[in-house]
Amino acid sequence: MPSPEKSASAPPPSEPAAPAVSAAEPSGIRHRPGLRSLIHLGALTLAFPLTWIASNPKVETLGLKLSVSYGWVWAATIMLGGVLINTLLLPRTAIGKSILRDEDRPVFWGGLLYPLSIAIAFILYPPFAVAAAWAALAFGDAAAVTLGSRAPSPKLPWNPKKSWAGLVAFVVAAIPACTLLLWWCPSPLFITKAGNPEWPYVWTLAVLAAVSGAIFESLEGPFDDNFRVPLGTGLVVWLAALFLNFGTSGLPQERAFQPEWLLHALVVNGVLVLVVWFMGFADLPGSLAGGVIGAVVYFFALPPGYALLILFVVCGSLLSKLGRKTKEARGAAEARQGKRGLSNVVANLIVPAACCLAYPASKVHPALLLAFAGALAAAFADTASSEIGALSSQQPVLITTRKPVAHGTNGAVTRLGFLAAAGACVLLAIVAWAGGFWSIVRYSHEWNVPSAGVAHGLLYSSIVLAAGLAGTCVDSYLGATVEDLLPGFGKGVVNFVCTLTGAAVAGIIGLFMAT
Repeated sequence: MPSPEKSASAPPPSEPAAPAVSAAEPSGIRHRPGLRSLIHLGALTLAFPLTWIASNPKVETLGLKLSVSYGWVWAATIMLGGVLINTLLLPRTAIGKSILRDEDRPVFWGGLLYPLSIAIAFILYPPFAVAAAWAALAFGDAAAVTLGSRAPSPKLPWNPKKSWAGLVAFVVAAIPACTLLLWWCPSPLFITKAGNPEWPYVWTLAVLAAVSGAIFESLEGPFDDNFRVPLGTGLVVWLAALFLNFGTSGLPQERAFQPEWLLHALVVNGVLVLVVWFMGFADLPGSLAGGVIGAVVYFFALPPGYALLILFVVCGSLLSKLGRKTKEARGAAEARQGKRGLSNVVANLIVPAACCLAYPASKVHPALLLAFAGALAAAFADTASSEIGALSSQQPVLITTRKPVAHGTNGAVTRLGFLAAAGACVLLAIVAWAGGFWSIVRYSHEWNVPSAGVAHGLLYSSIVLAAGLAGTCVDSYLGATVEDLLPGFGKGVVNFVCTLTGAAVAGIIGLFMAT
């Protein structure tokens, strides 16, 4: 009779079970990611002839002189042929199953998406963007798989399936490969008169391709990385090339706008996004929006102009926390503990960013840089006025009627708030003067120039003071008359008009100065 301790259903002791073999995977065939990575790298050799084909052949249209490139059609068709080969022929071979098999995805999924994504990229993007994206996918992904699975490294916080070692390996391996392909198939926007690619643009776009490809590869879903990396990276490279062409085409070569400034801007503002987010100055969408706007400001206004943006962001955030309990008791405190959201960031910073974008289009007219400073001065003055004015012991009055109202009332003003607004403008002007921004305004981004001088420094500072006070007065007037009373005319719209007023005052004065 069996012992009661031993259940009849308990399995007998046995050796560890052998790994299960998929029904779709014959016995003896094992998934070999290293071999698949080698195939990925080998497929990159096709990028050289295909990008050449996509860049060069042309045909006349209806006998007209206009020519339309059809090479991308051939390149995309060849890659679609690769899709058919990988899905119809390779599955019939043992080596094909070993290469294309993936443990956590359907059989042949990577072999299908790799050529399909490149084919779509040829349809959507110019050849140079496809070249950079293809190089990032081939070399970067192979390095990430090889090193990421072998080197001990902490996992990525946004995807525990990926490691920092794999991310770094992707970037390091992809940069030289992207550089080579972008030299072979450069952007037609950045070609010298001798027909050679301009190296600063080549390696700048290569770094952007490698980093963006690593980020896309490290994400978790919703699309496969064989699809996500080339299409996402190609889009980044294409948009970056258009931005660099726009930002540098209207400026002499000896000016400060160089392609590597875009890398500087992205790195600096990546750090800014993390600091602003972790310090609680803004939520994640607001921090990301501020990072994008900050990159634009850094690129066009250079570090001296960027310092004005940082001054506003840091001081504005600190002022919102000043005397928090008193403001809460008076009903005048910012919501969410002063943490800025997306709408608040965009409302206050979109006008300064627009002034920077318009600067190269204006052929570096100094009025646009003054408008940029005026918009920031208005935003800074309005923030200082409302945050410090809410702590005033004086009873606020409505700006339109001068009748006493409660603290926190839209359109309420105090003497202390007005002085705080003026002080914010003066502080911004001091930083602009001491940091060299007034020299940039006067000499249009030329390096190694003397200071703006006392006369121009006082003139520019006075313009910023006038612009900032005008903006905050308009903000208070709109708060007393239309804010939250007209549909869609909330605080964000009022802040936008405030900065627009500051930009208009400073820009118009600067325009008349130049004429």
